[in-house]
Amino acid sequence: MSAVSVRARLQLVRDYKPHKDVQHLRILLYGPPGAGKSSFINSVDSALRGKIATRASAAANSGDSFTIACRTYKIQREDKNFYSFVFNDTMGLERGAERGIHVEDIKLAISGHVKEGYTQPPTLDDKAHILVLVIRADSVSIIDDKTVMKMKDVRAAARDKGIPQIALITKIDEACPEVKKDIKNAYRSKHLNQLMETASMNLGIPLNCIFLVKNYHKETDTNNDVDSLILSVLKKIIDYGEDYLNDQNDPDL
Repeated sequence: MSAVSVRARLQLVRDYKPHKDVQHLRILLYGPPGAGKSSFINSVDSALRGKIATRASAAANSGDSFTIACRTYKIQREDKNFYSFVFNDTMGLERGAERGIHVEDIKLAISGHVKEGYTQPPTLDDKAHILVLVIRADSVSIIDDKTVMKMKDVRAAARDKGIPQIALITKIDEACPEVKKDIKNAYRSKHLNQLMETASMNLGIPLNCIFLVKNYHKETDTNNDVDSLILSVLKKIIDYGEDYLNDQNDPDL
């Protein structure tokens, strides 16, 4: 992908303002521990700033979840203001009932109950405007049944509210040698296309709502081709979330 395309996507993101009477488009991330939720936030921050960012604390491996419950992240612009979208990063969705975030907690976050000590009903600004499932490429085929059921429960709650949903498959370079050699091969990879089809079949997510991404992990500088995938996904997230906002007749719904 050319640098021109990256610049064009950057400009579209920089120019974005929600059309409805909300301060920010709210993006809620969920998925298993170590899937790359926090890393995706850092990667978006890196792509937008042109330097590697590590504000969201990412798990070092796929063990216990690192993020505590649900945290909100804003990304600062060059003019010291903030971009017109925020991320809600949640704890990992784990198999056992005693570990990780509970499905009911994610449902509360979807409905806007993310502020400690809130006393009034959540406004449209508080609620999630798009739900993003994040899963690792090497785990797509081996997610246990209990975790899949939890994911489907979360998806059903969002569906009932009309909230759009997409899935991100991360760590694609580790799953495919062709992609590790050249990230531009992401959507050309037969293996990754098979993983997308498996995710669609197992989780009930349409194939055109599943995207591939490589998060920044050990890099010390940003890269145009990596940025291109990240910004392409971010643009889709904004588009789908904006469609949802435009469908809301009352900003306090």
